[in-house]
Amino acid sequence: MAKSEIRQFLKEICTKFPNVVPLMEKHEKCEHPFLMEEFANLTTILFNQGNLEEALEQLQYMSEKLESASKAEFEYIDVYFTEHLFWKGTQEGIEYGWPMVPDNLKKLYLDFHGKAPRVVV
Repeated sequence: MAKSEIRQFLKEICTKFPNVVPLMEKHEKCEHPFLMEEFANLTTILFNQGNLEEALEQLQYMSEKLESASKAEFEYIDVYFTEHLFWKGTQEGIEYGWPMVPDNLKKLYLDFHGKAPRVVV
C-alpha cells in the first residue's frame, strides 16, 4: 500500500509542478526516493535562480501536505525532500530561500542537519 501511495504522491507533484518531470526522468520510475529528491533539487534550483514565487509555491505545497501526511508520505517529505533541500544551493539561493521555508519543514531540516543550510565549498 505504501508504494502505491507514494506513486500517487509523486504523480500529484508532477501534475502540480510539471517542471520537475525532466529532472525525474533521469531515474527509473520505481526509484521513488530519487524522484522525491529531484523535487527538492528543483526547489533549490529555483531559489538559486531567484524564482522565489515558484519555489515558495512548492514549499507551501509540501508544508500543507505534511500536515495531513500518512506515515509513508511523512517519511518521503522528511527524508527525501526536506533533508535534501539546499543541496548544491548557492549563497544567494540559501539567503533567499531559508527564510521562506515553512516552520514545519524547517523543523525537519534542523532536526536532521542540526543547523541552517550553508554553502559547502
